Amino acid sequence: MMIAKLFGRVAVFLLFVGLVGCSDDTATTQAIPSPLGVGPYAVGVTRIELFDAAQGRTQLTEIWYPAAESARGLPADPAENYLPDGLESLAENATIPLVAVRDVPISGDAPFPLIGFSHGSGGVRYQNTFQCEHLASHGYIVIAPDHEGNTFFDSGGVTQELSVARPLDMIFLFDEFSDFTQEAGNQFEGWIDLDSGFGMTGHSFGAFTSMAVASQDSRVVAALPMALGGPVSDTYDAATLLMLATEDKTIGLAGNDGVRNTFDDAPGPRFIAEIVDAGHYSFSFSCQVGLAGPWDGDGCMDGVRFEDGSAFTFVDDMRIWDVVNGYSAALFGRYIKGIQQYDEVLASNLDPGIMDYIAEP
Repeated sequence: MMIAKLFGRVAVFLLFVGLVGCSDDTATTQAIPSPLGVGPYAVGVTRIELFDAAQGRTQLTEIWYPAAESARGLPADPAENYLPDGLESLAENATIPLVAVRDVPISGDAPFPLIGFSHGSGGVRYQNTFQCEHLASHGYIVIAPDHEGNTFFDSGGVTQELSVARPLDMIFLFDEFSDFTQEAGNQFEGWIDLDSGFGMTGHSFGAFTSMAVASQDSRVVAALPMALGGPVSDTYDAATLLMLATEDKTIGLAGNDGVRNTFDDAPGPRFIAEIVDAGHYSFSFSCQVGLAGPWDGDGCMDGVRFEDGSAFTFVDDMRIWDVVNGYSAALFGRYIKGIQQYDEVLASNLDPGIMDYIAEP
């Protein structure tokens, strides 16, 4: 695939960048990692439950983070440990590749930049473990709450009310973790880099949430929404990379046009990836755990095209995950960490066999 070829070219380029710029008699092997591959850190994961008194909402939150080297090679926390008590059997048929080790020490390189992930309507905080783990391996703290009243296990919230509450959930967590990192004795003391700006990413309703947070909170300097658009305020100034699935039956053609309109409204830097023959759930692990299937024709197995009703097979979701991961690490690396060498990745179509891409840096 093209992404493998580009990975090799970028990896060599970035390794060269890491070796130059040092003194004539000293060379460092501290290369800038390619965003397309796993980053240099082992990955840890932990969980915390917080209560937002202003909203009266509980935030059960998963946190992925760069772990100490002693965690490398330890067994990953199994899928059933992410599930509510008594429902562990739901993970029996899951095929999700997991790497994060639970409750291990954080890397001594802390503090790290903070990124929020927002799940889709009826989703769960850990629905994009592949993306959260990838970002943690590249040196980010990723926080993902269950949005109360709007999860797979806790539904029934009113959409209009949730469209207000969900962005406030994320802003509350940004505030809390900003306080935690400065609080002596807190379990998250020293974890968060407060100087580089924050990132937001999310899927479906979480994509809307990402845009809404970036529209309301100037700390967000980069956003990567998947499978929905969202508001762009007059003060919005985040770098934005939007992703859509051309055969998304959940949001439909009008929803995809809304994503394109969001791209047009974003002030830039802005990027948009349109993945052909992908569905709404292609950006999550839903197909790997049996939460989406051929009955809705929206990312798993076979579907029917909007244009002519012809049958087709959806693109393998793990191939799409490679694109999500590569662009995620490149976008946040460029606009949060300031790694200018990632411009080459952001200017490139990582997989032209399945994707149309526009870059306006």
